[in-house]
Amino acid sequence: MDAMFQSGLFFDSNTINTYDLSRNNPMVKVEGGDILVIRDNILLVGNGSRTSSQGIDLLVQEFCKTDTDKKHVIVQQLPESPESFIHLDMVFTMLDSNTAMVYKPLIMGSSPYQTVHIQIENGKVVKISSATGILSLLKKLGIEIDPVVCGGKADDWDQEREQWHSGANFLAIAPGKVISYARNIHTLEELSKNGFEIVAARDIINDNYNLETSKRCVITIEGSELPRGGGGPRCMTMPLRRS
Repeated sequence: MDAMFQSGLFFDSNTINTYDLSRNNPMVKVEGGDILVIRDNILLVGNGSRTSSQGIDLLVQEFCKTDTDKKHVIVQQLPESPESFIHLDMVFTMLDSNTAMVYKPLIMGSSPYQTVHIQIENGKVVKISSATGILSLLKKLGIEIDPVVCGGKADDWDQEREQWHSGANFLAIAPGKVISYARNIHTLEELSKNGFEIVAARDIINDNYNLETSKRCVITIEGSELPRGGGGPRCMTMPLRRS
């Protein structure tokens, strides 16, 4: 994978190879499901079983080298178990430029898990502080997010059940156009209430739905074995850039 990015044939970008930079330090762990680029200068990172504090330190160190502009790294602590909290994108994913799918108990409720704000200026970390949550911190940084609740607002059990089945894990293929599992019916109902049209993937494949002319929509895919493996649409892709 590193060779593909570095070859220059497909991508014009720099890469961060944590394996090489850490000299194969087993304490340095970073996985893509914990990394969300909210804006060019705002990085949202999950800190849990798959991305360690040492891995985040390395990311911050490399982020400092990119330029001298002000930058922000928001670190959200995650539960170590159960497996449904394996990555940040299992509790928070962007649906549109100002809309996100959230697992309410962790992102919006009173939680023992910390949110940390790391501020970078002129290539150096200038301040590290605690925050009251991802949404309030993003609002302070000029990004007001409308949250859509995974599992719907009515029942805590629906929220927990559908989060377990990757109900908060969405892949945005364009702003406001996302892919999700069809099985999470309460999450889809909540999306419909928030202006998203629900369309089956087979209708797009059979040319019964035009994505180009649509506005907000959720493309649903059937999945029984895939969720059992512990991943959603974003987990099974490599999002490179969100326009």
